[in-house]
Amino acid sequence: MRKIIYILISVGLFSCNEPAKKQIIEEIVPRQLIIYEMDTIKRKDDYKLTIKNKDSLIQYEYINLVDSTKNMDFKFIKSSNKIHFGNTEFLLEEKNLIQNKYKFDRYETKPVTDGMGSLYFNLDYGVLGFDNGWGMQFHYLTEENKSQFDLPLFYIIGDSEQ
Repeated sequence: MRKIIYILISVGLFSCNEPAKKQIIEEIVPRQLIIYEMDTIKRKDDYKLTIKNKDSLIQYEYINLVDSTKNMDFKFIKSSNKIHFGNTEFLLEEKNLIQNKYKFDRYETKPVTDGMGSLYFNLDYGVLGFDNGWGMQFHYLTEENKSQFDLPLFYIIGDSEQ
């Protein structure tokens, strides 16, 4: 009789757990990260982008196909329209700054000495590019859009705004 009671209690406890929240994982076409130092190409790396759409955020995982220490992870917080990259928080600054098949918005951090610069982002595409604040620019491009942009983006756009 005791065993039956223990079994019923155990089943009752385990059945009370809330089911795991669903997340939609969508694999996207490969990306190539092109890194500029000032206006010179420093390196090109092949990446795979995985987008994980969860309840409160969308996670953009950029997986380096050769060196896992170079993986990058961006989180778009749905409720606040902010992007997190590590400890850095980006706030929406300007909508539809770059337009092609996608409309890319410009995100900025709060001004910090030697902090990150701008980040160009679209919900469907992910990160187009960002400036690390130390003269290096990172551009995530697809085979389809490599020829659509004059790179490096941040110097070209910055010059056209003046």
